[in-house]
Amino acid sequence: MELTVRTGENIGFLPWTPAVMAETGGELLMIHHDDLMRLLHKLATDAGAKVDINAPVQSIHAGISDSKPSITLLDGEELRADLLIGADGSNSIVRNVVLGEANRAKPGGLTVYSGIIDAEKMLSDPELRPLVLTDDWPIWTGPRRSCIGHPVRGDKREYAIGVYSWTDPDGQDGQENWEESVPTEAAVTEIDAPMLRRLLKLTPRLVRTKYMARDQDDWTWVDRTGRIVLLGDAAHPSYGLQAGGMHTTGMAVEDAVVLGCLLSNLQSMDQLPTLMDAYQELRQRRCALVGLADLGNAQMMALPPGPEADARDEDMRRQRNEWDEGMLKAQFEEISGIFLYDAGDAAEEWWINWGRFHKNVHGEPSVVDVEVHCDRG
Repeated sequence: MELTVRTGENIGFLPWTPAVMAETGGELLMIHHDDLMRLLHKLATDAGAKVDINAPVQSIHAGISDSKPSITLLDGEELRADLLIGADGSNSIVRNVVLGEANRAKPGGLTVYSGIIDAEKMLSDPELRPLVLTDDWPIWTGPRRSCIGHPVRGDKREYAIGVYSWTDPDGQDGQENWEESVPTEAAVTEIDAPMLRRLLKLTPRLVRTKYMARDQDDWTWVDRTGRIVLLGDAAHPSYGLQAGGMHTTGMAVEDAVVLGCLLSNLQSMDQLPTLMDAYQELRQRRCALVGLADLGNAQMMALPPGPEADARDEDMRRQRNEWDEGMLKAQFEEISGIFLYDAGDAAEEWWINWGRFHKNVHGEPSVVDVEVHCDRG
């Protein structure tokens, strides 16, 4: 459902037709980030993983020759592993070691304000109540400013809200993390739609996150020893539009699935560099394409007045029964590019076609310890 940030006028809606969604082989589900973290933590610990909380890393050391990489914690403890995975976010310190240089990022012109609203507060408002009780995904569009909202968790106890604000990069506010909390008033500038203003004011503060752009054409996700590898925002921060991207977390989970599937075939440490190169080969293009789709959607929602914005609104005004075969085909191609992807299948296909032919120079399988450094933000 598309509305305007200026007046709240209902422009139309873009249905994801049941026939198209059925082809994806799954459901579109929304999950709270904290719930996902708890789920992954349980899966990891049930499998025998040890998770250390509040263990800040002071330095990272790449291995030389056959020596293992290591990390030194702030308290002086040193940890070594056969493989070190840097999943430490957009401002990754592991990435600096892999690339051999400090972070090179510049403001990308987009600031995202996000928050969670207690859905109970919305039920007493006749206009806000349907947002909780239906499966519609409202999108408020406007010049250089847009907003999205949707329930989270299966019982719809909470409602997520996000405001996308495009500005001159030189004057862009915020930090590239999820730590900065600002008053809601900072996000309602140029938003006049009464319903949207009431919705935003149900949460006193919002998290402000700055989108930072990076040139990643020559990036490698694996260090020269093949023993340190990047994952998630550490590997592809601007690809996933870390500030408000719809698929940022999904890309990190896909990374982990591919990496885990490849490592399940490891019999000797001499295979590790080949498997790590395959991991980047399988994931880098996928992350770039999905990231560009995220960025394109954010730009489309905030088009300035003109022919492009008019064409977008006209498409949204079309009713489902007005769609012809060509429009359904176009929607399927757009949706399938994101959702008709199985990370496990991609890794298995590579292994069957290429990986199993890698020659093992050792006679006996190696026992591999994996150290995961994961830090939100």
